[in-house]
Amino acid sequence: MVIKQLTVMKTFYILSFLVLVSIKSEAGTTYQQKLQSSIQTLRSKTNVQDQSTAFYKVMTDSVFPSWMGTKWDFNGVSNVPGQGQIACGYFVSTTLKHVGFNLNRYKMAQQAASVIINILCENSKKHEKYQSELIQQLKSAGNNKLYVVGLDYHVGFLAVENNQVYFIHSDYYLGKVVCEVAADSKSFWDSNSYIYGELTNNSQLLNKWKNGTKIY
Repeated sequence: MVIKQLTVMKTFYILSFLVLVSIKSEAGTTYQQKLQSSIQTLRSKTNVQDQSTAFYKVMTDSVFPSWMGTKWDFNGVSNVPGQGQIACGYFVSTTLKHVGFNLNRYKMAQQAASVIINILCENSKKHEKYQSELIQQLKSAGNNKLYVVGLDYHVGFLAVENNQVYFIHSDYYLGKVVCEVAADSKSFWDSNSYIYGELTNNSQLLNKWKNGTKIY
């Protein structure tokens, strides 16, 4: 009787495992399909303005939504949205690698936030001390723009849409990848200074993407 129960339980666990693997595989496949379609659209654009618009759409429509809710961990290195854990630096490097930037996501993620900003934005990077000033500056610069931002001990993206600034990051307070209104984000305010740079309308960066130039 005991052996029969163990056999039934074993069969149940095997079936459960196979279903879980199937679901995860399907999720990963759907993400890849969305990415490929979006990247093809991006590659069809020939000028910086059109590329910027397409790049913003790829990140905000295809990439970020898939990663929402993925668990945060200081040592997280997940390469698949919704699976495992991912640290803030890996969230930045991995999502950019997924859209086709030629970079080593491990080495880049292990750098200080200021170094990551310098890698991506070089001479176009800026500094700001006050959160409210940074938010206002980004709103004034216009909508549908994507930035990468480094805090004292954190890194993530800032997206401007409908005159609102959103902080998209792997959050150590909430323990997962989130998209928050920057002004309401505890993590965003948890810094004494900011270094940031625009990813959209960044001709140097977009040319590196288009040519497959090694970024890091």
